[in-house]
This record gives sequence, structure tokens and C-alpha cells, in this order.
Amino acid sequence: MATAPATPHRLKESSLVGLMALLYAVQAASSNPGLAYLPVAAYLTDALGFSATQLASFQAVVLLPWFTKPLWALLADGVALGKYRIKGYLTLCYGLVVVGFGALGLVPQLTAVDLMVGVGVISTAVAVSDVLADRLMVVEGQQRQRANVYQAAQWVGWGSTTVAMFLAGGWLADHAALPTTFWLSTLLPGFSLVLVIWKLPEKPDSTQRLRASWQQFYRALGQPQLRRLIGLVVVLQISPLPVDYLYQTQELGFDNGVVGQLKAVEAVGTALGALGFGLWAWRAPQLPLLSLAVIGQAGATLSLAFMHDVNSAYGVYLLRGLLGIVGFLGLFGRVVPACPSLAEGFTYALLVSVSNLAVSLGLLAGGTLYDLGLPFGTIALVGAGYILVVGSWLICCQTDLHGH
Repeated sequence: MATAPATPHRLKESSLVGLMALLYAVQAASSNPGLAYLPVAAYLTDALGFSATQLASFQAVVLLPWFTKPLWALLADGVALGKYRIKGYLTLCYGLVVVGFGALGLVPQLTAVDLMVGVGVISTAVAVSDVLADRLMVVEGQQRQRANVYQAAQWVGWGSTTVAMFLAGGWLADHAALPTTFWLSTLLPGFSLVLVIWKLPEKPDSTQRLRASWQQFYRALGQPQLRRLIGLVVVLQISPLPVDYLYQTQELGFDNGVVGQLKAVEAVGTALGALGFGLWAWRAPQLPLLSLAVIGQAGATLSLAFMHDVNSAYGVYLLRGLLGIVGFLGLFGRVVPACPSLAEGFTYALLVSVSNLAVSLGLLAGGTLYDLGLPFGTIALVGAGYILVVGSWLICCQTDLHGH
């Protein structure tokens, strides 16, 4: 039975909010998407002659660590590193990111294998750091009753940094050598490494409790609350979703440059939506989270039905980013209180993985409908309608669902 918080910290409220934003900003700058994302893609296609299939395969391989996040989270929950449960792992992760980019910057003629190994190590380190950031958010959010604010801060950091990475990365891909991009990529994780070592106050705790962490999760899974939340995540996230890339490139004639710009605009919407959510949560901690999840997700899906040309696409993706993050934060704001002590990271990471799987199944359903001849806009209407119908039913039954 858990009797003590997993990671007691002593940061002031404003400092903790800033740290949450910084941890997600490092992700965006390093590997999700990363300053080097577009320069590496350009190098693989222009210098090494990669086909579209080969490029997609490369990206899939280096992103594999993100699909094993629950395992990293269980390790972080149960095994201390250097007498710390957060600080030790973050130091290791950011150190690997800096060394990884630095090593790639020293190689004059990079091969595909060099890039796959180097970027793969960086991706793994960033994926683990993501787990740690979420674990810190859950633990501190539960203790301080500010989880909604901390989640919002994370996504403000990610969204604003992602915009900068797409813009700067696009310029670097055309005007700078790849090693220069790698050296620039060491700056933010290097700064964060120093900040974590010197400024993150964490009480030493070298207790090894991997078995206890798993037992805590297993006990929580035996309770109705967590099982209902898993069902809630699956039901809301599995709605049919149109495959926008095919529609944009095949029917609307967008080139990849426009597609990249739309992703940047979506990130702007994400930052704005997260900022608005966080300000609201700061003033009114008790938010109608389920209603926000339903309205946000339905609106984000419905917006795709209004994309008919380049100009409309910019507006759609700004709105899609804004509403999508509100829906996500509303949904996962209900998850945080259900994460059991000693297994906070594993539980949260598992629910995120379940969500990603459900979204993938929704994309599969939407792609199948598109291949069968259903218009893109109609699929968006079907998906939004599904979310509204199911969400309305869940809201009517929310007295049976725990959380707030």
C-alpha cells in the first residue's frame, strides 16, 4: 500500500509551470518533430536518393521507442537512477540527446545507418523524457490539484516550439549543412540538462519498487474507475477520421511544402488552445472536462469538412489544432486523478498508448470509407456525428463515471 508521494518536489507554482513547458519544448526541438526533422528528410531524399517508401520506413523505425512508452514509464516508476526518480533519468536522457546530436555533427559524410542509429538513440532518449515529464505532471498535479494547468503548460511549450522548428528547419534544410543543424539541435537540450542538474529540487529516493509499482497498477485496474476511463478513451478516440494527406495531395493538389505549412499552423492552434485551456483552468480548477473533450474532438473532426482549397485549409488547421488540444486535455484531465501512487507514469503512458491505438483504428476506418468512395467531407461529418452522439450519451451517464 502506498503511503508517500512518489516524487516530492519543492518548486514554486510558477517555476513548475515553466518547467512543464520547457520539458515539452525540448521534445519538440529534439525529436517530436525536432529541428532536424526536415533537414534529415531532405538529406535522405536529395543526397542518399531515398524513395518515399524508404523515407517512411526510416521514420517508422526511429519512432519505434514512442510505441514502448509504457515500458519506459514502468521502469521510471519502479527503479530509481542515481538516487532520484525524475532527475537521474532526465539527466541521462538529455545527456544522450546532446551527445547524439554532437556525434552526428562530427561525421562528415553521414550514411543511412549512421542516421538511423544516431536519430534512433535520440528518439529513445526523448521518448523516455516524455514519460518522465508526464509522470512529474501527474504526481505534482495530484498533490497540488493543478494537473489541468500543468498539462496545458506542456502543450503550450510543445506547440510554440514546434512552429519554430518547422520554420527554422525548413530554412536550414535549404541553406545550411546538416552538421550545422545537428550542432544547433544541442542548444535547448543542453540548456535543459544544466537546468535539471542545478535547479530541479528532488528529494533523494533510491528505493527500488518495480514490483510494488506493478501491484499498485494491478490493484487500480481491478477497480471500476480505471476500467471505465480506459473504455472512455477508446470510445471517444476510435471515431472514423478522414485521411487528410491523401485528400490534400490527390484531390486538392497540395505539394509537401503546403502540407508542412499546415502542420505548423496546426501547432499554432495547439499552442493557443492549450494556453486558453490553462488560463481557464488556473482560474476555475473544476472544469467540465468530459464536455470539453466531446466538443473539442467533435469540432476538430468536423472542421475538416470545410477544407476545399489552400486558404480554407489554413483556417481549418488553425481551428483543428485549437479544438483538438482542448479535446485531448479535457479527456486526459480525467485520467490524471485515476493514476495510482507509485504507478503514475505507467498508468498515464498506458492510457496515452491506448488513445493512440484507438486513433489509429479510427484512421483505418476513415481510410477504408474513403477507399470505398465516401467523400472526404462526409467522413468528417460521420466522425464528428459519432463523437457527439457517443459523447452526449457519456455526459448523460457521467454520474456513473468517476473523475471531475
